[in-house]
Amino acid sequence: MESSSLKKNLLLLLIVFSSCSSVLWAQTKFYASANKQVPVNQNLQVNFTVENGEVRSFNPPAFKDFQVLSGPNTSQSMSFINGSVSSSQTYSFILRPKKEGVFKIGKATVNVDGSNLESSELTIEVTQAVQQQAQQQRQRGFNPFGFGDPFEDDPFFNDPYGQQQQQEPEPQVNQSDVQKDIKENTFLRIALSNNSVYQGEQLTATLKLYFSYSLGNLQLTKAMGLEGFWNQEIQIDPNQRPRIEEYNGKKYHVVDIQKYTLFPQRSGTLTLSAAEISAIAQVQVQSNRRNIWSMFGGNLQNVPFKISSNSVSINVKELPTANKPASFNGAVGEYFFNSKLSASASKTDEPVTLTTTISGKGNLKFVEMNKPQLPDGFEVYDPKVKENISNNDAGFSGSKQYDFLIIPRQPGNYKIPAVEFSFFNPQTQKYVTLSSQEFSLNVSGEPSGITGTVITNSNSNANINNLGSDIRYIKTSMSSYEVQQSTLPAKVGFAAAYISPLLLLFMFIAVKRKSDANGRDIIGTKRKKALSVARKRLTAANKLQKDGNKKEFYDEVSRASWGYLADKFSIEMSALCKENVGDKLSAKNVKPETQQRLYKLLNTCEIALYAPVSEVGEMKENYDAAINLIADLEDEIK
Repeated sequence: MESSSLKKNLLLLLIVFSSCSSVLWAQTKFYASANKQVPVNQNLQVNFTVENGEVRSFNPPAFKDFQVLSGPNTSQSMSFINGSVSSSQTYSFILRPKKEGVFKIGKATVNVDGSNLESSELTIEVTQAVQQQAQQQRQRGFNPFGFGDPFEDDPFFNDPYGQQQQQEPEPQVNQSDVQKDIKENTFLRIALSNNSVYQGEQLTATLKLYFSYSLGNLQLTKAMGLEGFWNQEIQIDPNQRPRIEEYNGKKYHVVDIQKYTLFPQRSGTLTLSAAEISAIAQVQVQSNRRNIWSMFGGNLQNVPFKISSNSVSINVKELPTANKPASFNGAVGEYFFNSKLSASASKTDEPVTLTTTISGKGNLKFVEMNKPQLPDGFEVYDPKVKENISNNDAGFSGSKQYDFLIIPRQPGNYKIPAVEFSFFNPQTQKYVTLSSQEFSLNVSGEPSGITGTVITNSNSNANINNLGSDIRYIKTSMSSYEVQQSTLPAKVGFAAAYISPLLLLFMFIAVKRKSDANGRDIIGTKRKKALSVARKRLTAANKLQKDGNKKEFYDEVSRASWGYLADKFSIEMSALCKENVGDKLSAKNVKPETQQRLYKLLNTCEIALYAPVSEVGEMKENYDAAINLIADLEDEIK
């Protein structure tokens, strides 16, 4: 009875300890760790660890009394033990002391889930240099003989009380059998929401871990390859708990390692290559020794292992060419569309806003709205775009709003034609065209003197409050006058003042015609501005690089590169892929080595968006590579 009561009490105690530890694991922690003492001729490893939190930025302290040999080196781990999940991310530095003494290593700071945390200071004592022989003596213990110990192998002197004989040896385990058993009960799998899609249609890819053992020190050593897809990672809850799923008739614990929304950029068969993880499994082994702890799962052995996932193929179908609307601009998904005019009456030079809103789910990031077709007597500026897009397990969904600023220049009653938006619905496998209503606009006031032309203005995002004073109406008739005297003073200054207005008028007309021509030639304008737009995006990327925003940095570099190619070669976003770009580059006789640099940069951006965090140095190198690459492309594309 007493033995049974003792077992129950021990079991209850273990359950309480496990519950307490689960609560503690859920807390976010940030701390520094290192050996408190190090010889001056040896290296010191300093670790800064974040537990149970998503790191947004990390700022190390200044190691002024140490030489930094390596770092920051990053590692991530995740553990699943008895249904509880813990994660950690560690930034480590390898330091070499500069001199002997007692030194402080300052606080590191980190932003975790939007909150700033600080580590504690470390006090390190740097002692005098040690010899290798002295180190060995410390490991073996003091040797009074000064030479090889003659009793080193004598069991009596090493174990006078026979304690080693009393201890039962650790159970011997066949490692090949253990590895085989682990891989039969643990596997990695890429799961797709759909394996046959249209070009531009979104799908979800999830890297899932199935396991039956308690796992620790989980690290993603190789991410799944996503070549041929535009992708965006779906954030996974760092505190997710394992769920039970049945696969091939067997139940497993399952957690999601990575999840992406994918958009295929070209048709054909595309492959997601295998991912790989390393981890440590707790395996229970057999033992002849019996003790009270074996009843509660004792005799556990930590076994490191690596496993790879499957690779999956996706059939990407071309969008049909039959019945393709003229207003189709690459939108694929299921959408709704509406539009409104800010006023039904206005005055000349007084702006009104035409707002069109696209909402639904699909490749919203790539959706572009065609400019409204307006009658003569109007100017329309590039739209101000507002996005409200979310990315989750169901993919991209939300809305995209376009505000077109319209300025009437001539009075009259006008009909603003209906605005059209077309998209391809992969569910019905048909093109759909949605139209707004036709709007009426009554414009009063004096003519502005400008005949209606549609222009493009790169500063359309600026607020325009009063445009009535920019260009006044030029009268075509003049009142008669009488020449009193033809006495022209012989002064150069007077002649210059007389001719200058005519020269300014001619210059204004020339500039205006060029601006109108550029406005009509939108494709030509995009080609000319491709370099400047790319440079602006790379400038923004450089700021993100300095702030340590890795994902946003590589996303901006990718947008700059793809956007430059799209504008330079007039390629629609839905048709933008390496294959099409390669044909264009070869047609322009761009050097093969330059093309290879381009593909390398694009691949780097794709990989960096889901691989472990890169060092700041790598981001700087890739930024410089992008700057030089676009400059070389500009020189080679004639």
